[in-house]
Amino acid sequence: MLQCERQNFHHSKLPPPGAIGRIVGLSTVHSRRQCIVIAYPLCDSADYRYSIGIHTMFVRFLDNGEIARFSGIWFEALQ
Repeated sequence: MLQCERQNFHHSKLPPPGAIGRIVGLSTVHSRRQCIVIAYPLCDSADYRYSIGIHTMFVRFLDNGEIARFSGIWFEALQ
């Protein structure tokens, strides 16, 4: 059996809070909509025993104020 510490299973780099960017690669979100990172969940699973690392974030879209949760791999920061 493998012995290791819990870590970010998805190996995605989460942007810092306040980062402005867009969600790319998802057909449900238009890639031109800009958003800002507002928070990270305390746990990725409703049952904390199954959480294997935080890899999601909450963003607020700048066009209508909608708040949504996405995996960090879909976020692209604006330069």
